Amino acid sequence: MSFRVLTAADIERLLPMAECIEVVAGAFVALERGEMTQPLRSIWVPPDANGGMAWMPAHRGGAEPLYGLKVLCVIPDNPTRGLDGHQGQVLLADGVTGRLRALLDASTVTAIRTAAVSALATRLLAREDARTLAIVGTGVQARTHMESIPLVRPIEQVRVAGRTPERASAFVQDVADGVPFELEACESVEEAVRGADVVVTATSSRAPVLTRSWLEPGAHVNAVGASQPTSRELDTETVADASLFTDRRESLENEAAEYRLAVDEGLIEPAHVRGELGELLTGSATGRTSDDEITLFRSLGLAVFDVAAAAHVLAKAEVDGAGTVVDF
Repeated sequence: MSFRVLTAADIERLLPMAECIEVVAGAFVALERGEMTQPLRSIWVPPDANGGMAWMPAHRGGAEPLYGLKVLCVIPDNPTRGLDGHQGQVLLADGVTGRLRALLDASTVTAIRTAAVSALATRLLAREDARTLAIVGTGVQARTHMESIPLVRPIEQVRVAGRTPERASAFVQDVADGVPFELEACESVEEAVRGADVVVTATSSRAPVLTRSWLEPGAHVNAVGASQPTSRELDTETVADASLFTDRRESLENEAAEYRLAVDEGLIEPAHVRGELGELLTGSATGRTSDDEITLFRSLGLAVFDVAAAAHVLAKAEVDGAGTVVDF
């Protein structure tokens, strides 16, 4: 038996952001139609461990069935080491025989596909004339979202806020070369968010970093980080006042602390969720209804995105011989 190993560099070359946006759109539709399936991910935090581990399996049916599994170690303090907080592997196995076909760097797949999903949500939900983007966070996802959102809206200005003003400034200095928009480091999250048309929160915060009063009428929010029941990026008033969309209701109900707290506080009921992105794509749910409406996409991250993205990379790699074939 042999399988193909695909490195971060291979994935970055074979999975350009614009392509990945269409790949994840296809995964949403396939999930909605039952052509791809997945269970709720499992997350384990050992006592006294530095971080935890997540298992995210999925299956693709059809003429070329495929099993996939992403295994992640989530290490919150990795950015202090200059490393992504998500480290792991995506494994693809033949859906008929179960034999291993590919092993991919999960950090790179996750970075690209997460930002691609937010771009898709922005394409479906943000105002057409959205021009100002606020990014809260200075890690890997801040970089990939700065690439993905301008692909779907005419972004002219990007404002960045970090844990400290110094982190925001360092991030902006690091990525400023060649960007086709005005790029600004902000002193605070409030400064970045006020007046923004699109907001991305990409942090590991355990307490809200975004307050409802900072959001302008008509803003669209992609809440990407803090995807555990013990962490949250948004106050409950934001969840209650916004038209709420998600990638999967099951994930939202089990993993999104701000949603669960809003329900527990009696601010919303489960029917407050307007739809999943797959429902928007297939026409069974309705998106934005007015220019003043605040829309919120709560992203939790689904295994079907990883499998679809990895399968796309593998198909291209097999054509051009990318990666390393290992006998096993």
